[in-house]
Amino acid sequence: MGYSVVFLIVILGMPNFSRLQIFFTCLTFLLMEMIVWSVLFRVAQKRYPKRASLPVEIPRLTAVGSKSSFFQFGMDLIFVFIAFFTANFLKRGTLVLLPSYDLLLLIILGLWAFTAFITGKFKKSNQQGFYFSLWQWLKAGIFMLTMIAAIVFGFRLFEFSRFQGFAPILLLMLIEAVFLRFYYWWYENRENKDIESIKGIQRLQNQEELVIDTDIDKLRDRLLEPVRDKLQAKLSPYNDSLFNFIDKHIDLNKILCMETASEHNSTKFSLTSDKFPIRMFLSLDKINNIRRINKYFLDTHNMLLPGGYYIGYGHTIATHREWLYSKFSKEIARYIYMIDFCFTRIMPKLPVLQNIYFTLTKGKNRVISRAEVLGRLCFCGFKIIAEKNIDQRFCFIVQKVKTPAIDESPTYGPIVTLKRVGYNNDIMPTYKFRTMHPYSEYLQEYVVETQGLQKGGKLENDFRLTTWGILMRKLWIDELPMLYNWVKGDLQLVGVRPLSVQYFNMYNDELKKMRKGVKPGLVPPFYADLPETFEEICESEKLYIQAFLKHPIKTQWNYFWRAFSNIIFKGARSK
Repeated sequence: MGYSVVFLIVILGMPNFSRLQIFFTCLTFLLMEMIVWSVLFRVAQKRYPKRASLPVEIPRLTAVGSKSSFFQFGMDLIFVFIAFFTANFLKRGTLVLLPSYDLLLLIILGLWAFTAFITGKFKKSNQQGFYFSLWQWLKAGIFMLTMIAAIVFGFRLFEFSRFQGFAPILLLMLIEAVFLRFYYWWYENRENKDIESIKGIQRLQNQEELVIDTDIDKLRDRLLEPVRDKLQAKLSPYNDSLFNFIDKHIDLNKILCMETASEHNSTKFSLTSDKFPIRMFLSLDKINNIRRINKYFLDTHNMLLPGGYYIGYGHTIATHREWLYSKFSKEIARYIYMIDFCFTRIMPKLPVLQNIYFTLTKGKNRVISRAEVLGRLCFCGFKIIAEKNIDQRFCFIVQKVKTPAIDESPTYGPIVTLKRVGYNNDIMPTYKFRTMHPYSEYLQEYVVETQGLQKGGKLENDFRLTTWGILMRKLWIDELPMLYNWVKGDLQLVGVRPLSVQYFNMYNDELKKMRKGVKPGLVPPFYADLPETFEEICESEKLYIQAFLKHPIKTQWNYFWRAFSNIIFKGARSK
């Protein structure tokens, strides 16, 4: 921060600011930060002990020597002189330096040596390729720019030309970039040549022979063993809860080792496989780091045999919030969570900001809801077997039981298009403001099975609803876009509720047939009769349809005012 301030002062030619005030302010701020964060870190260590994590294998880095390249050092020193005298020529039209400008050259040489040392720009361990090396050299150049500004300001050396102070460093950075490009082009061509030298042949002679006398029968026996013991040995040292969760819901004694696959990094593993009969796939890479989650789930679906199991995990909104509040104090976590909410949950869902979000993050660490995770899995043809939060992670077990849905663009934005059973039992699109998490429509059957129905026919404890969605439903704000369906003629003012296919299939054949002959409506007969159970809802709709077929206008008029009275005076609301 101090370098940035003085850099601006020198560039803009404002020498009158107090050196003491600027440097002392930055130093005081640094010391205060160190004290505060040291205290907070120690408190957090005592309050929140480390927890066991899922078994993710960390690749070991190969040891790289820390020797420096003397060739690069010598060439770069020459480039410093070339850049300095080139800048002097561009400024003065001559290579001869003005009096005292040899001091400026010495300052630049000193800064070049110091920044080369602290950045390790010549160390071979920092040179894993052109772009890695270029970044180290550019960092050294940026440090030189900021430090020369600090020296000019700190020692009041404003008699020197700003052009001759900064231009040599910029020219040096340009020359270095060109040099590195040619250097690595030459280095790569040299390394790619066939090994023909004596030293190369000697290196090859150090290879050791492998024992190829493999016991095939023993190997086959191992592949045909049940996977339970091997999976337990793999998971138990890290997390017994995860293994117990899997063992409880899958009979691991009936799945063989050769029928099981696992992976730790979704970006380096091809899931599509026609070679092996995979019945269980275990992924230990959280799905939040996968850029295209649906494609990953579909690839997994294609790899598994019908009836095969997929086990995975991720961070949901709930587990992510729990994790944040365990890392920070309640006051700090609240503000971090607000910022995190806007960045990880709102930005990925808005058309323009969505592109910016994925450009910045590459889809890493996206926070998604429990309902979206399960909904995407159902969308891709899986049946949910079990789910559980384990060690601040949402773990799931699903089974391949269906073909994937054929929807090309599932709803994800603020306005959703829902497929509903309409007139003549045709599927029609209806429009609503989003009150549920994305992909929630594919969870209807699962929620009915696990949660059941409450009074009024609504789902009991529907976890798919968002916080603002509950409020919007109570005020009917979510149904305002359905007026467009009414304008189009898909809906009438009063009529039976437009139902999803899953909910519609819960009706008996008689009521399905009766519904076929009437249009759904914006105001259902529910608000006129106020039924409490699913059977009473069915009976209410049956009575409405019978009356409507005899006297359509009179029936709609009667039901509309009865519903209006119940809503205004009795407070009837959608739950």
